[in-house]
Amino acid sequence: RSGSTSADSPFVDLGITGRKAYYLQGNRTDTDLATSDLSIDISEDLTLSFISGYVHQVQQYALDFYDGRTGATLSNPIPPVQGFPHGGFTVVNDGKHEQFTQEIKLNGTLFNGLVDFVGGGYYINEKNHTDFADVFTLGSGVPLLLADRLLYNKTEAYAGYLQADFHVTEQLTLTAGVRYTDETKTVRVTDNRASCNDGTVEANCLVNENLIAPSNKVIPTELETKKWTPRFAIDFKASDNVMLFASATRGFKSGGWNARSTAPNAFQPFGPETVWSYEAGVKSDLFDRRLRANITAFYVDVSDLQTPAGLVGPTGAITFITRNFASLENKGIEAEFTYMPTDRMSLYLNVGLQDAKYKIDRNAPDEDEYGIQSVAAQQRACQEALAAGLIPSGPGAATCGAGIVNAKGELSKPTRTPKVTLAVGASYEQPIGQNGMTLVPSVNLSYRSSQEVAASNFSIYSGSITGANGSFPSNPFSGEFITGSYSGEAWFVNASLALNGPEQKWQLALECTNCFNETAGNTSLANGYYLDPPMRWMVRARHNF
Repeated sequence: RSGSTSADSPFVDLGITGRKAYYLQGNRTDTDLATSDLSIDISEDLTLSFISGYVHQVQQYALDFYDGRTGATLSNPIPPVQGFPHGGFTVVNDGKHEQFTQEIKLNGTLFNGLVDFVGGGYYINEKNHTDFADVFTLGSGVPLLLADRLLYNKTEAYAGYLQADFHVTEQLTLTAGVRYTDETKTVRVTDNRASCNDGTVEANCLVNENLIAPSNKVIPTELETKKWTPRFAIDFKASDNVMLFASATRGFKSGGWNARSTAPNAFQPFGPETVWSYEAGVKSDLFDRRLRANITAFYVDVSDLQTPAGLVGPTGAITFITRNFASLENKGIEAEFTYMPTDRMSLYLNVGLQDAKYKIDRNAPDEDEYGIQSVAAQQRACQEALAAGLIPSGPGAATCGAGIVNAKGELSKPTRTPKVTLAVGASYEQPIGQNGMTLVPSVNLSYRSSQEVAASNFSIYSGSITGANGSFPSNPFSGEFITGSYSGEAWFVNASLALNGPEQKWQLALECTNCFNETAGNTSLANGYYLDPPMRWMVRARHNF
């Protein structure tokens, strides 16, 4: 059932608290946004800007993320596929989110154009109040209320930045910049369940005082990050039509908590990740600006990547959490070509090649300070299980096909990093009559090679298999793909036909995306396969006042 709310919602009988207990399947989001950009010309060469933003958002949903079919029985599901009243794995959520940002920026020119600069300060204050519950339905159809809690989290950050472009000669420009960020995050969780509000607090209640890791280390409820992030670049204008460039930039993404955990000891923190990104290439306009060719080589080195990985519990069960388990290296080339054979026709071709892989510390302790197993230890355990003849996903082999260790005991391929991407397209502007109207047909084709869409790269294939831990009706190694992480190569076609009025005053357009209804997966959760959007048609009308 879908809609907004109902007194006989299937979640009412589960003891879920608050108005979210009355939700029906669906997602409702209201967003209020106010922005302001005030600029003052202090002088001919200096501009002071005040940039303000405020966002208030309410998000209410009851979404079923998993239909309840287990991967091992998808070829012949038992019981037959049917809808459960409470869904397979459903999250009911009532969230209020508020954010204020303020930036003060000064940019200008110094020394008669020798130096262009921009500098300023930035502040953000974000508050979130999330009331949410998780419901899991067993194969027998019995629903379990895994958790029902209120989460309060706040982010406050200050930053200052300065960047300058030094025009050494008419051909050569050097750039140097730096940003300093001081960010603090805090979190507080309270359990809505009646048993946690009867004067006693059981060990399984999701409250701050119970946030203790498996190693008995207290989980911090405040995280602070202070980072310097510099940037360096060089541009050289080899001719009027060709520019060479190179840059090195450091960035970071702050840490947080596994706030959707359903057990206090899984409310694990994860730290910030940092990245050095290097680029070098050429930008050019050739043949009287008929051909534009831009080619960029890149290398990305990420430290402490925030990676979904596996927590192996005493029973062998896996809980997926986000931790700084690995680093990441990615390198490749991007090339963009635009060609105009006539003033009315435009053609383009974009090509991308990349090679991404995880890197781990082979000398890391088997467990970190919070008692979480390292990837190196998990990989060794998986390889031992495989050597003993155990089948991944079966008893005793939970370390295989989990986290970033695949079913073969190897490090997984990073998600959504196809080795080859390609986009090619064309448009043509055809005048209609003498009043300036035009008809513009366009088409573009995009291609990507095969990719993995789940961190563990775990998929199931046709063909039964037998191991030391039993017989299984599907194969986690090879065969005909059924469902899971693997997403094969795919072509997508998009097209449009636009009618433009005189002087572009109005436009009427007919568009299609994924015009031939190509089916491809873009993510996977517990072997549930989530598809890219299907074929869609749209008619748009626009008038410029």
